[in-house]
Amino acid sequence: MPFRIPENPAAFLRSAQELWVKLKEEKKKTQLAEGDWYPFDTLSGVPTITELISRDFDIVAADIAGRPVADIGCADGDLAMLFAGWGADIDAIDYAPNNYNRMLGVRTIGGLLGLPVRTHDLNLDRDFKLPRDVYGLTLFLGILYHLKNPYAALEQLAFQTRWCILSTRIAQVTPTVRARVENEPIAYLADGREIGNDATNYWVFSAGGLFRILQRTRWAIVASKRIGCLFDSSPIDPQGDERMFVLLKSRVHFPELHVRLAEGWHPLEGAFRWTAKKFALEVVLPLEQPFAGFTLSVFVPRQVVQAGQPVSLSCRIRDQLVGTAEYATSGFYEFEGELPPFALHEPMLRLDFTVESAFVSDEGDGRELGICVPADASGEGAIGFRLLISPESPCPSP
Repeated sequence: MPFRIPENPAAFLRSAQELWVKLKEEKKKTQLAEGDWYPFDTLSGVPTITELISRDFDIVAADIAGRPVADIGCADGDLAMLFAGWGADIDAIDYAPNNYNRMLGVRTIGGLLGLPVRTHDLNLDRDFKLPRDVYGLTLFLGILYHLKNPYAALEQLAFQTRWCILSTRIAQVTPTVRARVENEPIAYLADGREIGNDATNYWVFSAGGLFRILQRTRWAIVASKRIGCLFDSSPIDPQGDERMFVLLKSRVHFPELHVRLAEGWHPLEGAFRWTAKKFALEVVLPLEQPFAGFTLSVFVPRQVVQAGQPVSLSCRIRDQLVGTAEYATSGFYEFEGELPPFALHEPMLRLDFTVESAFVSDEGDGRELGICVPADASGEGAIGFRLLISPESPCPSP
């Protein structure tokens, strides 16, 4: 049947809740031939996933239409059944020796629900290739810290899927001296039975370590969400369990520049949009090119330059000032900023802009207005943001 994903995030969540009830009933009345059902509620992460993808829901849905979906580390395949119920062509993938019931659960539940889910026994700690050449979406939940070689698995995955929803355990402090490591690009290597008495637990990343390995393995971080212990989370303490959910976009399949409007943007009005006096952009740079800076097209309306008082615009990256400009007359301008060396290694850059002016919007408007940004011809609502190549590089600007 055709793939029909729910039309919005709320419908996505409702569909998962309906399936949760059905799965609970089927598992309660059905005993597996060998072993027991997976004891944890896989669908409990759906509210977090819904929140994570809500801003990009239509884009992700359109991109996976007509492409297969993979559920890696599928347990009993609850999430695979969710997508299969919408008509997705889905592969449920796990490693049978480490699966709770050697994948009997996922094979049984598919038959009980009458859903055509293909199951695959695959060891991600060896050289592997997923069953299909390219997936529209891969679910990679709670599996990363069970891998001996997460770097190789993530990189291979980037070549074989366009979008990925990943979750893994992270830690803010070390378990003994409680050193804060949240922003350091590191991982904790667990002892054989140190985490939940489970010898398949290996690497628990810091948030900085997770972002670094994702950036190094060709992923763009589109959105992230943290749940669980949000203060002093530990790699081994059961009470200190923190999870990071991440929506990822493969840089192999989407190698171009990505620019997203963050806070402080008003709706598009014809050929331009107003900003607030503080606004931000989230930018993912193309891979392996030596960019030196950026430009942003702006327009200063006549009413903003009041009584000869100029308008100033500044930009910061990680609180570091990277560009300033002052505009005394109305007109179109190209604001220019520098990219500090650390910016070239960030999985996603946040550019925070500040407008300083004496302009106040009309009493009936009610909006805080900063400056205008013209719409770009490359797409509806797109803006004129460009990268500047380092003078030493022969690479053309994208």
